[in-house]
Amino acid sequence: MKYFLIFAWLVTVFSANASGENLRVCLLAEVTVQAETLRLSDLLPDDAGTRLKTAADRVLLGRAPQVGSVRVFTVSELRQAAAEVPSQTTEIDIPEQVVVRRLGWPLEIETVTRTVAHSNLTHQLDFSQAKIMLPPGFTTVTPHPQFEVAALKPSSDHRGFFALIRCRERTACGSFLAEIVFSVPTVGVESRELKLASEKVTEPDRSAVAAPVLVQPGRMALLVIDGDGFRITQTVMPLKRAGLGELVRVSDPRTHHSWLAQVSGYAMLRISGATRKQEAR
Repeated sequence: MKYFLIFAWLVTVFSANASGENLRVCLLAEVTVQAETLRLSDLLPDDAGTRLKTAADRVLLGRAPQVGSVRVFTVSELRQAAAEVPSQTTEIDIPEQVVVRRLGWPLEIETVTRTVAHSNLTHQLDFSQAKIMLPPGFTTVTPHPQFEVAALKPSSDHRGFFALIRCRERTACGSFLAEIVFSVPTVGVESRELKLASEKVTEPDRSAVAAPVLVQPGRMALLVIDGDGFRITQTVMPLKRAGLGELVRVSDPRTHHSWLAQVSGYAMLRISGATRKQEAR
């Protein structure tokens, strides 16, 4: 009987290895998703194995966080979810917490160019030699949304325009400012529609329109602290709205300790040596 059990265990081990299944899998501590629904399979590493991924894909964890936001799962929550997966030969290790971030869809230059070129406000302009510069890091909630040009403002050097663009479906994205630069000055290119559109934008404030809000109060964010040979990550609460590169004070909801951090992405902040020097001032 003893030898039979050993033999059965060896068969199980070799059959699991042969099918590409790991006997022990650890959930990822940080995950980025784009889907609206979150499943346990989203938290598995790439080498988890087909059988485990198929079983974990049936376990729903609820709605994914909003675009630019995070959702934090505790050990007890994930242990309860993992219990729905047949154990078979795989053990699932769970970290102290799992942070899930939801990313949006980046702007597509072709779509924006087509939108600007077909707008009633720009029908007299030749975009064959135009260069369009989009705000970095701006994303939309849904893929491939339809845009519209809300207003135009000529640049000071008369070599282009600032176009205020927005999603036709307001829930898909906010407004952003795109800079359109032509190879030749646009002096003399004027129409009634273009003049009226230019009057709508009094000042091309790129920081106010182009830069999307990446962190804001009420939405948890992930803070990365870099030091000499170490890196610490934890979830914090921003105390004000801020865009990419801005400094904002954040607070730990548990200890109420606060730091001055720099926004590095959607629901992402960072503290480095340079940030500490700025805070010391």
